[in-house]
Formats: sequence, C-alpha cells, structure tokens
Amino acid sequence: MKKLSYLIGIFIFAGLLFGGVTFAQNQNLSKRQKHHLEQLRKKKERTMQREVSREYYTQLLKEKYFVFQGDYLVGQEGNSFILSPDINFMSVNGNNIILQFGFNGAIGWNGVGGITVRGTLQGYQLHAGKKKNNLSMSTNVNLIGPGLPPTITMNVSDDGTAELIVQPAGGGPIIVYGQIVSPKKADIFVGQSLF
Repeated sequence: MKKLSYLIGIFIFAGLLFGGVTFAQNQNLSKRQKHHLEQLRKKKERTMQREVSREYYTQLLKEKYFVFQGDYLVGQEGNSFILSPDINFMSVNGNNIILQFGFNGAIGWNGVGGITVRGTLQGYQLHAGKKKNNLSMSTNVNLIGPGLPPTITMNVSDDGTAELIVQPAGGGPIIVYGQIVSPKKADIFVGQSLF
C-alpha cells in the first residue's frame, strides 16, 4: 500500500513538473509560434471532424438507408432550377427507392408538380470517388410500371453534400446538387405514384 501511494505521488509530482515546464515553454513562445501552434490544432480538429463525418455518410450509403434532398437541378438542355428539398429527393431504404421531382406552381400527376417514381435497386455499388475526400455510388433502378430504367450515379463529399446524376435511357443526364441525410432527419413529402 505504501509503495502504491509512493508511486502515485511520484507520477503526480512528475505530471506537475512537466506540466509546469510545458506551460512555461508556451509562455516563452513568440506570437508567431503561438499562432502556428493554434493553426496546427485547428487543422487537426477539422481533420478529425471530416473523418467522423465521412464515416457517418459512408455508413448511411453502405446500409442503403438515406435520403438525398436536392437544392439545385441542371436539366438535359443545360437549364438550371432552384429546387425545394422537401419535394425533390431520392429516398433509399434497403433495395427500395423513391425518386421524385416537383416544381412549385406547376401541375403534375404526382400532386407536387412533377413525377414520383418507385422502384428497386439493382447492381448497387459503393466505392471511393475520383477525388480524395469523396465517395461514389452507382446503381440501376428497376421501375415499378412502364418506362425505361435510369442509371443513377452519386458523388458524396465528406460533409454530406452530393451530386446526383440521373441518366434516363435515351436522354441526356439530369444533374441535381443537394445533401445526404438520414431518413430520420429528412423532411420530405412523397407525392402520388401511378404505380
């Protein structure tokens, strides 16, 4: 018992000694050196946050349990539109997918001024993207009802921002920019589907 108390005392004394030396060294640093240390600390903190964020979004994509909410669309002829994320989304739950586009003020058969398509995923793949800090997802969609199935590709950054490319058969791509969220955090309105 005495030896344990003695060892604890030595460790506490050493901690105070080295802590005091480190504190004294920080007091002797120049303004430039302090600024450099602070920048290194912030950089390390940002790197750790990106790693945690990347792991979170990777898990959502691996589990096939996420919602992509679109903010901005570039159409087949290059026309661009600002979107409402609550009615422009792609919802993936397992192998089931809902892809919906809607425009405020427009009339559409889905009730939100556009189309709502339901289907199943086929050939779902997830891999590291071309850029250093992004993921890439690609899949084909088997539609419920008539129509040629589109191919879907999505590039996701560490912070959850994403680019969704919908390539319909026989047409130009539709590119939508937005954010990946957990279905629990998604605020979406699913319109009527004909099938």
